[in-house]
Amino acid sequence: MSITLLRADQVRNLQAVDIQPHAQLNIIYGENASGKTSLLEAIHLLSTARSFRTHRIQHVIQHDKDKLTVFARLQVGPHAHQLGIERGKRSTEIRVDNETVQQTSVLSRHLPLQLITPQVSSLLEQGPKMRRRFLDWGVFHVEHDYLANWRAFHRVLQQRNAALRQHQSGKQISAWDKALVEEAMVITRCRQNYLAGLLPILQDYSQQLIQQQPVLSYQQGWPTEESLHQLLVDSLPRDRERGHTQYGPHRAELVFKFNGVPAQEILSRGQTKLFISAMQLAQVSHLAREQGVQCVVMIDDLAAELDRSRRAALIDLLLSTQAQVFITVTEPSLLDIAPGQGHKMFHVEQGRVQEVVV
Repeated sequence: MSITLLRADQVRNLQAVDIQPHAQLNIIYGENASGKTSLLEAIHLLSTARSFRTHRIQHVIQHDKDKLTVFARLQVGPHAHQLGIERGKRSTEIRVDNETVQQTSVLSRHLPLQLITPQVSSLLEQGPKMRRRFLDWGVFHVEHDYLANWRAFHRVLQQRNAALRQHQSGKQISAWDKALVEEAMVITRCRQNYLAGLLPILQDYSQQLIQQQPVLSYQQGWPTEESLHQLLVDSLPRDRERGHTQYGPHRAELVFKFNGVPAQEILSRGQTKLFISAMQLAQVSHLAREQGVQCVVMIDDLAAELDRSRRAALIDLLLSTQAQVFITVTEPSLLDIAPGQGHKMFHVEQGRVQEVVV
């Protein structure tokens, strides 16, 4: 799968964008604040309907404009598809192959996307929510019923938590336990199966990039030797006091260790960027192997915190995934592209994106 045509209008400081990306490697260069990251943001909007830089869509819409639009033509094997999104301050319209759709998850199905930014260390350094989001991205794309299970679990969880906060009777609260446990077990099983397939790829990629292999521990959100249903019964007094449910997959955690030490405590900033890149690229390769689906991978400011040899190793691994890749840098000379490697270069200056003939 690759983007063969990309158009964007009224996205931040970008002038109207109309480009035909390369099927594999695209290098976007220009000075800081020229609009390089905004171009990646436009692609991200087309995959998720959200910005990765802000929760406020009005900050993404060009000043004095009411809405932004992004359109792409995708090539998926012999088939072509069209994706479009129009986002205003209070409305969103999504179209797939000229039909209006309501769920943003449809975009992600058509345009699976991995994004690596200079803030990538947050995946390890921030709380478990970030790592659950990483995990759920992968399971969502491999297990097509997973999203429905995930939503069902969270609906039940919200109902149980509301009953706790409203100080309902123990019987009323416990009425949610059976459904919660059933959905929790499905989610946990899907996550465990996914990690079993992902881990060998991750260890291989980690070895290539930082010459170390991680040990992964998945903590499911409650002690493995205990019954979740019994824990919900036993913890009811504490749940009442706190107003939320303590046990379940919503409390799951992924722990990565090297030589027995948590990754965030032992890796340098450059190693952290490379290891998280290995994590995300492992997901890309796993999806291709399991579903035959190729992703788009975007790396904003690839050169940051990486010396030339590490940049070269990361580019080699990126290209080996066969994904369509978009990389931003301030100068193309920061990247060593092998002679004959097919690619396109785009120069961004004061919001104007122009293909450079190479």
